[in-house]
Amino acid sequence: MKVFELVKKFVFKHKYFYSLAMTFRTLKNQGGGYQLNNNGYARLKKDIQGKDNYIKIDNGCTLYDTTFRIRGNNNKIVFEKNCWVGENCSFWIEGNNIEIIVGEGSTFTHTVHFCAQEDYSKIVVGKDCMFSNNIIVRTSDSHPIYDLNTNRRINPAKNVILGEHVWIAPNTKIMKGAVVGNGSIIGSDSMVSKVIPNHVLAVGHPAVVVKENIKWTREKVF
Repeated sequence: MKVFELVKKFVFKHKYFYSLAMTFRTLKNQGGGYQLNNNGYARLKKDIQGKDNYIKIDNGCTLYDTTFRIRGNNNKIVFEKNCWVGENCSFWIEGNNIEIIVGEGSTFTHTVHFCAQEDYSKIVVGKDCMFSNNIIVRTSDSHPIYDLNTNRRINPAKNVILGEHVWIAPNTKIMKGAVVGNGSIIGSDSMVSKVIPNHVLAVGHPAVVVKENIKWTREKVF
């Protein structure tokens, strides 16, 4: 007990290590195979119900006030190396056998919400994607819609797939069925629910291609 108290005092004096130690301990004690493997910084909130769920935050990631909410079993959330997640971002899973995968080097400014709902659905983000702020990404409508004559459901969940080096501008909604190609940009206040090709700029409700054969970089213009 005395050794534990000494260690606790040491990590408390060094907030960087304290954050990692406390986060790792919380994830580990939660059960269900959560894993933290991080040389960066992580400050997390968790609301998890179910079993055999898995969260992995890889080396070099930074997460500020990030919320994970899971309802269901056999789900997976993965942040690959060197991701950066700003404040008030949230990643929700509701259902079973669902995946949220964020590719290496991807960044989130603040207030980005991922919601992967319904069994076997997934949100996959490629490497080096850039999310601005106030963005929603969803795989489901959350409530069923039925054909009046056949009583058949007509709005099943659909996966969301973003390629590598994709830029999502502020106030954008990426809805079920969206596929955004490598190197493309989704402009501000847009909504995407279909396939957007590689290396284009798409804007609008719904988003349509307005420029082709473009590329973008992360360098600042001020």
